[in-house]
Amino acid sequence: MATRRAFSLGLLSALVVAAPRAARAVDRYTTRGTIKSFGKARRYVNIAHDDIPGYMAAMTMAFHPATPAQLDGLDVGDRVELGFVEQGDRRVLEFIRKL
Repeated sequence: MATRRAFSLGLLSALVVAAPRAARAVDRYTTRGTIKSFGKARRYVNIAHDDIPGYMAAMTMAFHPATPAQLDGLDVGDRVELGFVEQGDRRVLEFIRKL
């Protein structure tokens, strides 16, 4: 019984360590900022954002829309609020709206 229990705990530990990143909890961040520019065909937007607690200090970074429609109606100079998650080396918008 003890051997079986040790095996089960070892297997469980191995599964947790090997779990794909997508299956793990995702950190979500929100901030406000000003749109500085758009990438070619609006594939991304550069935003000078405020501090993002627990993530990084204020700076200008690129954010990628989850859908092209997320950037509709937005222009350079607009003050926005946004929420995003990291997917690999990209920051993907969950929402963005004018203030």
